Amino acid sequence: MATRPAAFAEIAPIVVDLVVGCPPQRAFDYFTRDVGRWWPLESHSVGGEAAHGVRFELRKGGRLVETLPGGSETTWGTVEDWRPGERVRFTWHPGREAATAQWVEVAFAANPAGTRVTLTHGGWEALGNAAAATRGNYVTGWQLVFGERFGGYCTSNLASRA
Repeated sequence: MATRPAAFAEIAPIVVDLVVGCPPQRAFDYFTRDVGRWWPLESHSVGGEAAHGVRFELRKGGRLVETLPGGSETTWGTVEDWRPGERVRFTWHPGREAATAQWVEVAFAANPAGTRVTLTHGGWEALGNAAAATRGNYVTGWQLVFGERFGGYCTSNLASRA
């Protein structure tokens, strides 16, 4: 195993944890199948307000892709692990080259209140000198996107099923 220079020491991943009131399979489906319904494209996308949608290709090796005006697409990442109801792991490089990809893993575990969903985003070292600043932006970004938007989507869907 090669050693890294001290300048490229590992940067701690971001971990965001929440509990949603549905079973793991449903939470997994809400996160993956329904990503285009809860993701805040207007503020967190390549195309901004002009973005038309975002979707997972629902399989290992599939992409997480944003649709732009005119039907063009930009790849945000590629699914590396696909275990419905348990875990999805994908590379992450929206608006950047794949060589700068970090990784995101979302785990789904049964919990007495429904499902504990844990998002972990790491691999910051791939961004070189921009790693620390970019990570800092994602701390608040994931709180909004994952904590508020995904968590809120789960809650609103549960309320509509009642």
